[in-house]
Amino acid sequence: MDVTQLARYPFLDEARQLVKEENVRTGEILHDPIYERARALGRQRVNDAIRDGVVGDYPAASETDALMNIFSYPIARIIVASVSSGYATGRYALSEAKRAYEHLQHESEELLMAIADEHGLEVGDDMAIYFTDYLEHAPTWSDSWKLVNMPLSRGWISLQKRQLARLLQNAIQDAIYHEVRQMEPPSEVRHVFEDEVTRLRTLMEERQMQREADMGEVTVAKLPPCIRQLLAAAQSGVNVPHVGRFTLVSFLHAVGMDTDDIVALFGGSPDFSRGKTRYQIEHITGKVSGTEYTPPSCSSIKSWGLCPVEKMDAICKRVKHPLGYYRIKSRARRNDD
Repeated sequence: MDVTQLARYPFLDEARQLVKEENVRTGEILHDPIYERARALGRQRVNDAIRDGVVGDYPAASETDALMNIFSYPIARIIVASVSSGYATGRYALSEAKRAYEHLQHESEELLMAIADEHGLEVGDDMAIYFTDYLEHAPTWSDSWKLVNMPLSRGWISLQKRQLARLLQNAIQDAIYHEVRQMEPPSEVRHVFEDEVTRLRTLMEERQMQREADMGEVTVAKLPPCIRQLLAAAQSGVNVPHVGRFTLVSFLHAVGMDTDDIVALFGGSPDFSRGKTRYQIEHITGKVSGTEYTPPSCSSIKSWGLCPVEKMDAICKRVKHPLGYYRIKSRARRNDD
């Protein structure tokens, strides 16, 4: 892949290797005037992601432009990691992945299959994908992507190029999200981008306050860690699996949130459709199905991999159901008031 093409996909291993081969020290990237363009683009990547929900197509007419684009990607990740906000991280990961999707639709099948392999997706002949990989990355909240509506044969699902590109968007998004969340930016980096990080943290706090206000009496402070994590993912556009959406919707309905407010929470999802989202929420809450589903227990949430064990607190260890956590928090809040 030439450097101009690689600038479209700076998250790939080949781009990382290129950066490594340039043998540029961290201090040079942070301070040398030669890399000012990369630093400016890094800031712009983050600002475009937070403001517009997709990073821009930055000029790459020359090899130098392309290199600055590639260098801007790790700089942007460092800025986002320094903000320490799940919402900002999710928004940024989705924005990078959406831009990649726009380009991937026009790339060769060979390139798509190579990127799929790098992200752990098993793709066979004629862009057929094994159903387990499909279920992990498909936006199955949308009816057209549900497994029953796909051409399944002996465990393999045949895809069109656009569909494979869409699955890759989710795989890329998940990879970037988890990589950024695990980063520990050095203090020197935080100092260089201190003003930017402070501004973004303030913005994230303001948005968090607005989201809590939009939720009415169902305040984030009362939610168990598993529900807070699912809520943050949904609001930042992370591709929440079906069982995660079911858990979140059934829980919020059980604690009194109305359908309109729940629908609004999913507005940042990549394949958001207000009509379909409303129908699916009303199916879970019993308005169209006749069956009002109850939220799953803690044991089910753990078995589905939705329990953030590292964030469990003392109340988590006392209860067996997320609603029990919410009741205890609600009583404590009333006593404090």
